[in-house]
Amino acid sequence: MKDSIYFTVEERAFFERIIDDGLMQDGRRGVYWWIVRIAIARSLQESDEPDERYRAMPKSPSELHLEQITGRAKEPDYDDAFALLLSLRRDEDLFENHDLYVEVLQRHARRGMELLHESWLPGTSFHDVLLDSLYFRPSVDDDHSTNKGDVQFDILKKGLQQIGVDANPIGEPISGPRLSRHRLTLGGVEDYDRLRRGLEDLAFAIGLGTGTIAFGREPGERRVVLDIPRPSGAWRDVPWPPLVEAFMSSDAALAVCPGVDVIGEPVVFDFVEAPHMFVAGATGSGKSVCMNAILLSMLASDNPPELLMIDPKGVDFAEYDGLKLLRGEKVVTEMGAAVEMLRAVVEEMDARQERLREFGARNIAEARAAGSPMRRLVVVVDELADFLMSRTGAEEPLVRIAQKARAVGIHLLLATQRPEAATFPGLLRANIPSRIALTVQKSSDSRIILDESGAEDLMMRGDMLIKLAGRPLLRAHGARVDVADVKRAVTAANSRHT
Repeated sequence: MKDSIYFTVEERAFFERIIDDGLMQDGRRGVYWWIVRIAIARSLQESDEPDERYRAMPKSPSELHLEQITGRAKEPDYDDAFALLLSLRRDEDLFENHDLYVEVLQRHARRGMELLHESWLPGTSFHDVLLDSLYFRPSVDDDHSTNKGDVQFDILKKGLQQIGVDANPIGEPISGPRLSRHRLTLGGVEDYDRLRRGLEDLAFAIGLGTGTIAFGREPGERRVVLDIPRPSGAWRDVPWPPLVEAFMSSDAALAVCPGVDVIGEPVVFDFVEAPHMFVAGATGSGKSVCMNAILLSMLASDNPPELLMIDPKGVDFAEYDGLKLLRGEKVVTEMGAAVEMLRAVVEEMDARQERLREFGARNIAEARAAGSPMRRLVVVVDELADFLMSRTGAEEPLVRIAQKARAVGIHLLLATQRPEAATFPGLLRANIPSRIALTVQKSSDSRIILDESGAEDLMMRGDMLIKLAGRPLLRAHGARVDVADVKRAVTAANSRHT
């Protein structure tokens, strides 16, 4: 009979960091179960159940018994309370299946640890994270038009006065999914520089626990905008289904929608114009969800591309197996085979050039208009760092595709959790101008992705900066794409494209 919950080396190290730096209980290793209980509570804030990723890992080095976590067979004993809570949540009697109860508890504990790790950035208060995560969560039926968590202008005005800035509001604040946008008219030109230099002091003055105030200009005399983050518990999710209509009505050749902008308007762009994209962010930043949003956008297109998907870990994109638009109808997880398939794509690229000449076309759009059945191909590589480091010769075909494949309708979508010079080498960077940066740990990571800093100040969970070729940098919040959304999209695509 199962009676323990297991954790990885990394999770154990995170326990110790919370105890030492978060709770200031330096050296008290005996209170790990405090953290596990907090993690379970955090996971229970989510509306869905934790999936297979959070099961007990083989050979996990760290173990806690139920008597430590739930007080099983001790005084006070909360084990029945835990079992009842999880039974009600799942609508399943876990008292009748002890092993399943422990497995469910295991998954909630590990997912909660991941969520805490995402929320607690270096240099921020762990107590603020707990306050935001566990006490300020909106109810599931919250009206999205409310401004819960918004900083009111009277508070903002006092903060502005403390840094010597005179400003008046332009209309009411606009409440986006995570930020509140305040439009202001400054009293004088000199206030602009004071505000720009005083943003950190302003954040402190208005009681902003975590996050960074974003500042910009807008058309009009002495007009500026301030985007002020709300507590994470007052964030609003951006579900995927309502966004589908936004990109389906676009006239783009291959419209994709990773999410919404800071005031909640859908962000739609043409992947063909990209024409390749690099997506990167730290663990927990929402990179995989962002990738799913892009892929589901493509599958919903009237003329969806064929996909070649390479996933060294073989975890995040398993739901796409069986997709008829997927080359081989299976995600490639064996790296030797992946390199060979990329080399085959390079040969296909040359063959497509010949077909363009046959149709007297300069690009695939003209060839299709002339009657060619050629379909666009999007080559997806997840965990680019692992791929490049594990196989000699993996970089060369990717560079050739990035350099020459646009006209023949072959595009790259590359992603990594480790944005480093070695994992996004110069020739790839030079030929992939469109990038999406999710939260990273250091400004140097942001510069690898975007050629500028900024992504280190993002707020995890899908917060992103989008850099498209020839366009200004755009901040967006990713859509929530879950496994059910992916499965529905695959089924729908298979029914349309037999």
